[in-house]
Amino acid sequence: MVKSQTKQGKKLQPGSILDKYDVDDDGEITDNEIKDIQAIEEIERTNRRQRHQRMMAWYALVGMISYPACIMICEWFGLTKSADLLATIAPTYFIAAAGVAGAFMGVTAWMSKK
Repeated sequence: MVKSQTKQGKKLQPGSILDKYDVDDDGEITDNEIKDIQAIEEIERTNRRQRHQRMMAWYALVGMISYPACIMICEWFGLTKSADLLATIAPTYFIAAAGVAGAFMGVTAWMSKK
């Protein structure tokens, strides 16, 4: 004789913070719903990380483009000492910013092949 399988769920209290995870609105969260929730949260976490990495790479690129403009603006306003200081640290800044942007592009290309 085969026993009929019933879904064993976890009863929720009224107004529980887990109500949003109750997909079928029956007041219980089943193991399948919990697995689905975990998968969705993992996808959302990965998406947030990728979005932040992309933003970081864009900021590095914008900084590399605007850095020479900052030096020229300092010169136009007669801030020659500031322009000299910015020009002195420019090589270090460009290497660091290019490393951030290059790492993002390289990892993105590598991950797309996996």
